[in-house]
Amino acid sequence: MGTPTDTFEEKVNSVVSQMTVDDSGNHQIPDGVEASEEVRYAAGLVKRQRDTQGAFTKSQQKLKALESENNKLATSWEADAIQKLSNQEQAKLEELKVQDPEAWRQEIGKLEDTKRTAFQDKRTQIKKEASAGTEIERRTAVLADFNAANPEINITDDLIENDIPPRLTKDLENGVVTFEEYLGNVKEYMGKGKAIASGEQAPDEPNFAGARGGSSPTKEAINAQDSTDYNEEIF
Repeated sequence: MGTPTDTFEEKVNSVVSQMTVDDSGNHQIPDGVEASEEVRYAAGLVKRQRDTQGAFTKSQQKLKALESENNKLATSWEADAIQKLSNQEQAKLEELKVQDPEAWRQEIGKLEDTKRTAFQDKRTQIKKEASAGTEIERRTAVLADFNAANPEINITDDLIENDIPPRLTKDLENGVVTFEEYLGNVKEYMGKGKAIASGEQAPDEPNFAGARGGSSPTKEAINAQDSTDYNEEIF
């Protein structure tokens, strides 16, 4: 429990150190902890941020270990894929080996190149799919923290679809801005307010159908960020 002379930050940290997590994953402040509503609210934000950062650090450490292991496995699998030939390929090579040794050597080189390319294409596809799944999870966590810190906005798919200019979302889809920057742009736009034309009524509850924004990235956004954000992602 903090003392009357503690700073606001010290009071928040004191409450955070006493917080627990229930079976549903919700943060709880134990009974008996005395703190103002402002301190309780700030403690909740700090706790979520620290937990998110801690989980991210652990996942990064695990990813590095798995990446090293997977790279070694991929090298082994590539060699196996090149060495394993179909019956038709083996028969063609056996025939060339006897009739034309030079053509036999060239054919082996072609088969190796073809299989190596196919293997790398498959590996790239798996990597992109894994990156997309990771980005969706990351954006979901980032959005939850942002909405908790900015309850006056509460960014949702229907808000993006009905109230946010398409140019802002296009910047995210094309990789011009990060997801965090996009949320900041949405907050700035919503803070400016929007004029309603004369005779026009304020919109009713928006329709969720066809919402294109939110925490899930589009294929364009994933492709745009693949070469920058996820070069080290495992598959």
